[in-house]
Amino acid sequence: MLLLYFGSESVWALSLLGLILVLAAIIAIQAHRGRVRGGNEELPGMTGEVTQASDARGRARALVRGEIWQVYADTPLKLGQSVRVRAEHGLMLKVEPVPERDVSLGEPS
Repeated sequence: MLLLYFGSESVWALSLLGLILVLAAIIAIQAHRGRVRGGNEELPGMTGEVTQASDARGRARALVRGEIWQVYADTPLKLGQSVRVRAEHGLMLKVEPVPERDVSLGEPS
């Protein structure tokens, strides 16, 4: 019925449009799913810098691998102090102070 009303050229145009829409939908779905980028498995061993000193609960903030993380350590942390990540616990990192001579920010040791 569409063929009689629109002609054969329109059927090809509609078919092409449909194909383009299907391909666009497939690409959009794949982009939405995204590729899982490297997780945080490589965080232990990396170094960072304290951006907020330890509070009364022993928690601080540190810049590690370009991201600000909540961190805690066995000893109080000072602003600007270098730290090394020892473990990841959810959204918090357990860190330890790094001796001044042993600092290579962001790189695992």
